[in-house]
Amino acid sequence: MSVSSVRSFRIRNVGRLLAAGLLAGSVSHAAHAAVTLNEWDIYNYPEQTAAVDEGIKEFSQQNPGIVINRSVHSFEDTRIPLKLALTAGDGPQIAQVNQGGGDMGSLVKDKLLLPLDSYAASNGWTTRFPDSILKRNRWSDSGEFGSGKLYGVASLGEMVGLYYNKALLDKAGIAVPKTLAELESAMAKLKQQGTAPMMLGLLDGNMGQQLLSTLWQAQIESHDRKTLDNLIYDVGGTFKDSKLVNAASMMKSWTDKGYFFPGFQGIGHDDAATLFQNGQAAFLVSGTWYLGQFKDNKDIHFAAMPAGEGVKQPLMVGGTDLAFSITSTAKGKDQQEGAAKFINYMVSDAMANPLAEGGLPACQHQQSGENASGQSAAGRGVSGLADTQ
Repeated sequence: MSVSSVRSFRIRNVGRLLAAGLLAGSVSHAAHAAVTLNEWDIYNYPEQTAAVDEGIKEFSQQNPGIVINRSVHSFEDTRIPLKLALTAGDGPQIAQVNQGGGDMGSLVKDKLLLPLDSYAASNGWTTRFPDSILKRNRWSDSGEFGSGKLYGVASLGEMVGLYYNKALLDKAGIAVPKTLAELESAMAKLKQQGTAPMMLGLLDGNMGQQLLSTLWQAQIESHDRKTLDNLIYDVGGTFKDSKLVNAASMMKSWTDKGYFFPGFQGIGHDDAATLFQNGQAAFLVSGTWYLGQFKDNKDIHFAAMPAGEGVKQPLMVGGTDLAFSITSTAKGKDQQEGAAKFINYMVSDAMANPLAEGGLPACQHQQSGENASGQSAAGRGVSGLADTQ
């Protein structure tokens, strides 16, 4: 169920009674017990988990009075298992929490997360992160998403786009597609030559959601996103949209034409990524969280999803990864301030580059504007409809 491997970074208790003779007397200082914090995160990809392990070691050296007990989990474990643990009062003090009404919204409603506004101000998060990023972790007292108090901050940004295997395309005599029409033509040619055109894994649903959202938003101009934003922030909007219907129809057509990897209904998203990494298909629509895994295969490149007909600057599905939050199990000032200090380290410049080996930093001044294949993503608006892994 979980991939929970627990790494504990113990710090020696430096508090001792010190006695020094001062003339006729002595002065002693009371011991200071270390603050122990349990932490849950989902950085289970090798490059990311190694970066976090190293980061905790560095943090511990800089903060010898704080002990971080790390527990690595799957994405699914951050949902119901996390809520059950927090409700029972024995969950972690620091946890990555999935944004959304059923997860962060539900935890806020049940008072299982603590607001972070004071720490955001003192640590400069409100200037380091765009408001559009912080909004994804805000909930009002009445339960409205996108406004009110801040309950989390993320360390990585995420984009969903088109991975392609350049060697397979070159072998088939196909240029990297720049429009959805060119992508469909490329897949038809690959299919004819006996190469699986598109990798897909629908067993756990996420890749299907990402593909649908990506095809939908490739048809939306970035300057014309108000209707979509209204839907995201629950202030209107509807799924009864002609472009969404067209995206669903496109997926059905690709299924009927055999463009997806055989047996895709029974393949999980991580297994699909591994198959793609091993050259079993020419294309894969997924997110930047796989950049670290794919970097050793020099044939794999990443680009923005090709645009729909007549669209100049389409939206690009994306957002942030799961936010770091302080939970209700952080009792007292010492635990809460220690947790905030650790979160601030996780979203700092010191962690941005190591974590970016497997993703994109979320803070605005660290983003380069280019993707893994060196193709600029500038001008592409980023939405947030499908930012779950």
